[in-house]
Order: sequence, then structure tokens, then C-alpha cells
Amino acid sequence: MKKILVLFIFGQIAFAQKTIVKTYLHFSGKIDKYPIEMTVEFIQGKDSVSGSYYYVKNGKDRPIFTKGIFKNNEIKLVESSYTPTKNGNVFIKTGSFSLQLSNEKELTGSWQNEKKDKQFNVSLTCIEDLSLFNPKNFSYKLNQYKGKAENTNGELADNYLISKLDIYNSKKEKIQTLSGFNKVIYEKDGEVELEDLNFDGVLDLKIPIYFPDRTKYDGSFLYFVYDNTKKQFIRNTKLEELEYLFFDQKSKEFVKYEADGSGNESNYYYRWSNNNFYLTRKSESFENSEKTTYTEYQIKNNKSVKIKEYQK
Repeated sequence: MKKILVLFIFGQIAFAQKTIVKTYLHFSGKIDKYPIEMTVEFIQGKDSVSGSYYYVKNGKDRPIFTKGIFKNNEIKLVESSYTPTKNGNVFIKTGSFSLQLSNEKELTGSWQNEKKDKQFNVSLTCIEDLSLFNPKNFSYKLNQYKGKAENTNGELADNYLISKLDIYNSKKEKIQTLSGFNKVIYEKDGEVELEDLNFDGVLDLKIPIYFPDRTKYDGSFLYFVYDNTKKQFIRNTKLEELEYLFFDQKSKEFVKYEADGSGNESNYYYRWSNNNFYLTRKSESFENSEKTTYTEYQIKNNKSVKIKEYQK
């Protein structure tokens, strides 16, 4: 269990602040006849967007990165990827998208290569259901201040911290306050990220936090899962124990990666079941072995039970 930093707050100092709100939407569909999966990052109040996509046949380990403008429901994206050349893999512009967002669900338009001698139709559908929770109908404000926080050496140092998040509806009425934490953040302006964490089609919420002076894995999140019945975000401390996680909307699993910097790496894969999550498989690579060890688990009686282990 990693050490939990204890915060000591002395003479909290408020400062001019803004809360950066990012929304991650995932789209599934095709460029011409080729299936792709695309992620688009929107920033509230800004028209710049970014993200990535991959061809399903190539796998998510070969992403193509995008950035562009979102204005009047039109998205213009420029893509870049690592391309083999005689000088090695070079990161270059490879094409562009011109897309129209309709009903906040369908992305349609065209893709063309950088030489502009090839053009294909694009049709994508948003995986998330924005009719249940649409982030553009809400605003978010983190309570941010300067204070003292203990680092990994037990020393107190000045940091930027957060203690609560207020959520407002389109009428500027406060509808929920998330509190019960005092955490360090990376920069002066705190962030809120909206992404579907439990793959139910509804956007959830996470807040990036920082562990001062930790040499490895110095960042994580506070995780809040949206309860569609209560219309409230509910904190999930069990997710927080795993710290930094990657959520895959295509496979409906999330992953925790670990590496010691010496060639020893472990990947832990989790799936949700009945509002809880369980370890379903694990892969381990070791510096002194050419093979990777794989372990598979099955969910039995609300536990992850090991059923198979093999190497290849």
C-alpha cells in the first residue's frame, strides 16, 4: 500500500482561480469501410479539441493523434502519427477530418490524406448517452487555495490545494457539492475531467491530484461515479486506491499499469459487475525473462478467483 500523504493546512490563502473542465467522448464507426475508434477531448469554454483514434485492425497500441477546432457543431481535425522513414519513425501530419456533429451523437463527414489525393466518407456514433447527463448544461467550480502539504519526506511545503467541488445547473443553481477531501493539485488552476468510468454510457467525474515529491507515479485522481437514480456523483474510494487508471470504452475494462524502470512491468485489467469491479486478468514481464506471464481470473461469489496462469 502506497503511503498516503497527510495534509496540514495553515492560514489558507484564497486566490483568483478558474476550473478547467475537460470532457472525453468516444466515437465508434468507420472511415470508408475500415472500423475505427476515436476519442475527442473537449474543453469547456474553448473551441480547441484534441484526441486520437485507431484502426480496429491495427489495435489501440497504434494511435493516430488529432487536434483541431470545434465550432458551430463542426469539427475540423488535423491528424499526425509516427511514420516509418529512412531516418526512423518520424511524427508527421498524415491527414485531416471535416466532421459535423448532429444530435450530439453522430459525427459524419470526410477524411482526406495529407496529399489530398484520397478522400473517404466518415460515419461515427458517440458511445456515451448525453441525454442522461450532458456536461455542457452544467458548470463546475473547485475551491482552490494555497496551503501547506506534507511531501514524501515528511516535510511541509507550500502547494495549491482543493477542498471541494461545486456543481451548478444551467440556471446557475448549485445542485451538488463534492467535499470531504483536501488534496494537492499540479498547477494553480484545478481540473475536472468527465469520462465514463463504469461503461454504463453516462459520464462520470474525476479530479486530477498530485503527490508532492513522489519520485514515481506522482499523480492520481479522485473518482466520482454518477448515480442516474439519485442524479448525483458518488465518490468511489476503492478506485482511488488503484490511483492512476486508463479506461477503455471499446473493451469495457480499465487498466492499471506498473513499471519499476528496470524492465519489470505489470498490467492489471478490471471489469465492472453489479456496481463493483474485479480483477479479470494480469500480465507480467520481468527483466530476466523473455516470456510474459499471464494470469486469468473469474468472478465468483463477488471475488476474483484465479483460474489459469501461463507464459508465452
